[in-house]
Amino acid sequence: MALSMEEQRMLDEMERALAAEDPRLAARLNAFGQQHLPGLFSSPRAKTISGLLALALIAAVTVMMFVLSPYARHHNSSPPRSTPSAAARSTGSNPSTGS
Repeated sequence: MALSMEEQRMLDEMERALAAEDPRLAARLNAFGQQHLPGLFSSPRAKTISGLLALALIAAVTVMMFVLSPYARHHNSSPPRSTPSAAARSTGSNPSTGS
């Protein structure tokens, strides 16, 4: 809902009075409407470096997933090992009789 002309005039008058009384506070309040990052990523060089670091991190995670996935698959899918005596019993030979 838009303000009426009288309400807008009163609001502008209050804003001018605040700016005259405390310019520092007025500057801080005006900064709320601005959407910018603090000085950390303001230069193009800093943005480029942070983008490259993010890309390197994503690549490292992807490579680690592909490197470790065969080991996980191999470890979980190996068949259970049988003991030599179990193998001898399944073939029907008896080690004590020598047959």
